[in-house]
Amino acid sequence: MVTNLFIKRKEVSITVVDSIMGSGKTSWAIQYINESPMATKFIFITPYLTEIERIIEHTKKSFVQPEQNGKRNKLDSLKQAIANGENIVSTHALFKKCDSELIQLIEAENYVLILDEVLDTIDEIVMTKDDIKILLNSTDDNGNPIISIGTKGEVKWNTSEYDSGNYQTIRNLANAGNLVLFDESKMYWLFPTEIFKAFSEVFILTYMFEGQIQCYYYRLFNMKFTCQSVGYDTKLGYYLTEYKGRIGEDRQRFKSLINIYYSSPSDNRDINKVGEKHNAFSKSYLNDNLKNKYYKDMIKKNSYNFYRHKMNCSTKYVIWTTFKDHQKVLTPRGLKKRFVPINARATNEYAAATTCIYLANRYMNPMIKRFFHSHDIKVNEELFALSELLQWLFRSAIRNDEPIDVYIPSERMRILLEMYLNNEI
Repeated sequence: MVTNLFIKRKEVSITVVDSIMGSGKTSWAIQYINESPMATKFIFITPYLTEIERIIEHTKKSFVQPEQNGKRNKLDSLKQAIANGENIVSTHALFKKCDSELIQLIEAENYVLILDEVLDTIDEIVMTKDDIKILLNSTDDNGNPIISIGTKGEVKWNTSEYDSGNYQTIRNLANAGNLVLFDESKMYWLFPTEIFKAFSEVFILTYMFEGQIQCYYYRLFNMKFTCQSVGYDTKLGYYLTEYKGRIGEDRQRFKSLINIYYSSPSDNRDINKVGEKHNAFSKSYLNDNLKNKYYKDMIKKNSYNFYRHKMNCSTKYVIWTTFKDHQKVLTPRGLKKRFVPINARATNEYAAATTCIYLANRYMNPMIKRFFHSHDIKVNEELFALSELLQWLFRSAIRNDEPIDVYIPSERMRILLEMYLNNEI
C-alpha cells in the first residue's frame, strides 16, 4: 500500500504545548505519562539522546529505544517494538524515516505521540533544474510520461519498469507520496501527514509555533491544532492551561538575565558595526563576503575580543554558532570545541555557558517561503528568525536562571531580540 500525503483521512487531536523555555514542557509530559492509564501507549520523539535517557529514567512506564541489531536496522526495530505494543522513545532522525508500513502499525496499536520540538517537515531535494526538466520530459517505451504532476505539485511516478539509476531516490519518494514539484525548478520532500493521523492523540512541545515551518505545513494540509501552555501548582504539579501568547509570559525575568552587548564610547571601535546592513550575516551574505580575507579575519577578531577581553571569559563558558557551511572558516580563536549547531534544540549539554556568540542572521529558505506563498500560506519570517535565535540562546546558562552575555553583530537579529524582551513581538 502506498500512503499519500494528499489523501484525506481521519481528524486527530493535535495539541501544541507552546510554552516558554524552562516552563516545564518535558516535566509536564513525564507527569502526563506517569498519570495515564496503564493501557495508554506512548511514542516519545526527541532531537537528542540525553532526553531519551531522561524519559527512560523518570517515567513509571517501561520505555524501549529502537536499536540496530545484527541485520535489523533501527527502523525495523521501531516497527517490531510497535507491533509488540511497547512504549517507545526515539529520535527525530529515525522518526523521519517513517514509511507506509510504520504508519499502519501505529494506527493499529492506538498510540499517543509526544513530539519534543518541531520536526523538519520539508526538505529541498538536491537536484538541478536541468535534471528536473529532463525527468518532466521523459517517457517510457510506450510514450507515456515517467512522472505526472498533481494540482498541488505532488509528483506521481507512473512506470514500474525503472529498477535503478540516477532517479531511484526520486522514484522512491514519489511512490511513498512524499514528493512535490514547485515552479518546475525545485523538488521538495514533505513529511507524510498520515503519520500524525495514525495516532490517537498528538502533543508537540515547543515555543513560538506560529513562527515555525511545521505550523505552515499543518496549514498547507488543513490540519487543525490547538495551542496550550504549561502551568505549575504545588499540589497539582504541571498542567496544561489556556494559551495566551506573550501576554501570559514572564519575559521581564529574561530581560534581566540577557545582557546584549553594545560598544561604549570608550571603545576603540564598534564590533557591532559589521552587522548594520539588514541582510548582514545571512547565509547568502556570508557566502559572498567571506571571500574577503579582511572581512573574515575581522569577524573572528571581534568574536575573540568579545569573549576574551570584553567579558574576560574562559573558553569553557563560551558557546558560539554560525551556519554549518561557515563553521570552519569563522571559528574564533580558542573556540573550536565550543561550537553549538545553529539549529540546536532541547539539550542541556551547554547549560554552564554564560557567554554566547551568534554569527548569523536567519531567514527562511526563499524557495520554501515561495512554496508556502504559492498555496496562500502566509509566513512570519521575523517570528521564524526570532524563534530560531531564542531556541539557540536557551541552550546556555539562562536555562538555569543565570545571566548571560550575548554578542549578536547582526543588527536585525539584535533588534528582534530587543523587541522580544520588551514584549513588542
